[in-house]
Amino acid sequence: MSTPSTETLEREQDKLWVKDSELIRRLGVPEKQAREAIRMLERMAGFPKKEKLWGDRRYWPAVKSYMDQKYGGRKSA
Repeated sequence: MSTPSTETLEREQDKLWVKDSELIRRLGVPEKQAREAIRMLERMAGFPKKEKLWGDRRYWPAVKSYMDQKYGGRKSA
């Protein structure tokens, strides 16, 4: 996966609906490891599903909230 330019990252940082490639960038985990983890999480209850209506993207605030709850962070606003 290529790294987007700084301008692209700044422009897209507030997107609510993200593809898995953007999700992986936001998580900061190597792509191969992250894709395996996402496949595992998809089988678990509670992990945000991709929504057809939004182009098979996940709702980023729900993903962040899931991670915060699972790994002890504070809940997102």
